[in-house]
Amino acid sequence: MLKRFCGVMFIATIGDMLLSAVLASANNTTNLYATTVSSDGVESFEPKLNVGYELQCWNSINNLEAELECRCSGSNLLRIPQILPASMQSLTVVSAGIHTLRAAGLRLYANNLKDLTLTDLPHFQAIEPRAFENMNQLRTIYISQAPNLQFLAADVFEGISKSLKTLRILNCGLLKVPDLKYLYSDVILHMVDLEGNRISKVDERSVRVKTEQFILDNNDLRFVEKSAFEGSEIAKLSFKGNVQLKHLHESAFVDIVSIQELDLSSTSLEAIPTNGLGGLEILRIQNTHSLKVIPSVYKFKSLRKAWLTHPFHCCAFKFPSRHDPHTHAELQKDLSLKQKQCQVLSNQHDFNTESTNYLNWHQQIRKRRNSAKIPGRMHHSLGRKNRELPDNSSNANYASLLPRGEDDNYDADNSNSYENSDGGDIGVFHDASADISPHQLATCGNLTQEKIDIECFPVPDALNPCEDVMGSHWLRGSVWIVVLLAMFGNTAVLVVLFSNRSDVTVPKFLMSNLAFADLCMGFYLLLIASIDAHSMGEYFNFAFDWQYGSGCKAAGFLTVFASHLSVFTLTIITIERWFTITYAIYLNRRIKLKAAANIMVGGWIFSIIMAGLPLFGISNYSSTSICLPMEARDSYDVAYLITILAINGLACIIIVVCYAQIYYSLGKETRQAARNASSGEMSITKKMALLIFTNFACWSPIAFFGLTALAGYPLIDVAKSKIILVFFYPLNSCANPYLYAILTSQYRRDLYILLSRCGFCKKRAMEYKLTYSVATQNTFPLIARNSIAENQSRKSSRGITSEAFV
Repeated sequence: MLKRFCGVMFIATIGDMLLSAVLASANNTTNLYATTVSSDGVESFEPKLNVGYELQCWNSINNLEAELECRCSGSNLLRIPQILPASMQSLTVVSAGIHTLRAAGLRLYANNLKDLTLTDLPHFQAIEPRAFENMNQLRTIYISQAPNLQFLAADVFEGISKSLKTLRILNCGLLKVPDLKYLYSDVILHMVDLEGNRISKVDERSVRVKTEQFILDNNDLRFVEKSAFEGSEIAKLSFKGNVQLKHLHESAFVDIVSIQELDLSSTSLEAIPTNGLGGLEILRIQNTHSLKVIPSVYKFKSLRKAWLTHPFHCCAFKFPSRHDPHTHAELQKDLSLKQKQCQVLSNQHDFNTESTNYLNWHQQIRKRRNSAKIPGRMHHSLGRKNRELPDNSSNANYASLLPRGEDDNYDADNSNSYENSDGGDIGVFHDASADISPHQLATCGNLTQEKIDIECFPVPDALNPCEDVMGSHWLRGSVWIVVLLAMFGNTAVLVVLFSNRSDVTVPKFLMSNLAFADLCMGFYLLLIASIDAHSMGEYFNFAFDWQYGSGCKAAGFLTVFASHLSVFTLTIITIERWFTITYAIYLNRRIKLKAAANIMVGGWIFSIIMAGLPLFGISNYSSTSICLPMEARDSYDVAYLITILAINGLACIIIVVCYAQIYYSLGKETRQAARNASSGEMSITKKMALLIFTNFACWSPIAFFGLTALAGYPLIDVAKSKIILVFFYPLNSCANPYLYAILTSQYRRDLYILLSRCGFCKKRAMEYKLTYSVATQNTFPLIARNSIAENQSRKSSRGITSEAFV
């Protein structure tokens, strides 16, 4: 294999030498290339000689200038061809067998070559020293898809031209950042892009470069050491896509000059150092879910825009005093101290003398800024701490707090000037040696805290709030009422039903499942209401631990499990009632207890699966403060949400249709008798209306607005959708135990029997037992006196008023 390779290299070398000799003797390239013109007027050149690889050149327009571009490809191409036109400006080598870029490989084209592209080179391993020396026009070096290129020595770039603007080495095998020291002193780059390599660490003081962009995206970075970029002038620094990057040294960014933008998106960082980032203007930390706490806004003195992962992180910029109360308190204390210093120094000097000195100084300022037109506030100007006062100043310790507006200008005629409305002086700033924070303003002799205004995304909303989970007092109060009613009602139903296990019927069994599901919903609401009470006024400080902790996952699991089990059970109860009444005369066709148990096992499994999917990446419980799976990142999430809405919608339709058939299956005489009954229960009509209304009130708004939002046409804002999700969504859990159990005579009978066992209400329990016994005994004469149709109607009526509405 080695002999074959050496033979190929020898033949290629001899071939290039012969072609070079021919080229030199020809004195031009016209005789070596055949010229063709395409339909769009582009002139191309192809070699007349067979060189064993593809080679093509053509004229193109780049930045309104005509340039000659050449492209070489082929596995037999083992070095840079030397037969190309010397006037070539752009060279692309693709899919070649080159192993090394030799020092002399580009010298023939040094005077004209501007762009060099080496791509898809599976065997490319090295670049020899001084390979780019004296290339006076070179502006772009682009190397990609070279997995065996692992190191680049510093002397590779020795002697490179100052014209170089872009260095891109993408998707190669680099194991460390190349030494760019020969680029530092003379070359100011537009971009250094090392994306997609295998760089695992940025060593201390390993990067020294001047560039607008330094990109280390999608590498294998795990750590960045202290002062890694010391002395570098970098406007934008990007580490995006380094999913294994968990730690940055606290001094990793120290001594970077002029850094304006930092991108740490899609990493695994748990904390961000702020040393050296005082001048940062743009911060990107998107899709970094491991970041628990955003650094204090007081550390970013120049920050103007931020793209973060969580909406609650933006709240830190909106409420800095709540996010970092310690630093805020120190600033307030420092502010108060400076105010006292100003007041003390003011009292130590004669007011008239100071006014004269200040007036002279102020007039000098006016002369320097007489063209300003923007009304200004009195800002402290960074780097102007020791500006000299006029020579006749009586206080050598004075320093100026120059007035400036948004453009550092001052309107001499503005009413916010240092003079009052009568033209007299209002005082003088004293003790400029006192260091004033850049977040403090000096206005008319008073020091105040500057309002921090940072444009931050994603913007907090009602589902991801800054202050309170509930957002309003009425919603908070309503939720607590629903919590208490749901917890009390469903607990009471379960206690009564389980107290008489010997008399278990299908309706009671189904009702116990419904009560358990609604009790789980009550626990969900209790968790949401509790975190709201615990974090009132500053939810964003608790948001990460809540939304990404076990609490929110448990709450989300409870609500999805409870809602699906509740809807499933309500549907089965409705179908069981419809079946019982429709086949009232066929007692052997009713649903048996064993069949009901098997059906409910299926309902439990279905509910657990639907509640467990967000725990395994299908949607997400952590996307909102109320822990509902509302995230729709991909098609799986959308399918999951559509499935939930479709199932609930189908259940509502089944319930409505079954109750409508139940109602109209009763004869007119039966319905009239039920309305005129004086038993104390609600009439059948009102009860059915209530059951249908509560189902529609809870699920119809969610289904309708949810489907429109998924279709891309949201009809309500986030604040109103939260009211629907927090208030209407769990309302069924509060209403079900009362409508289906507590308000029925059967439940009251069982309750009084339970109390009688404890020594209470024995007389009332006997009355209910007697009433139930008489009603049962009177059933048969009623059946005997009526026709089959009337029998079915009356049994249906009794079924609804006694058994079916248990």
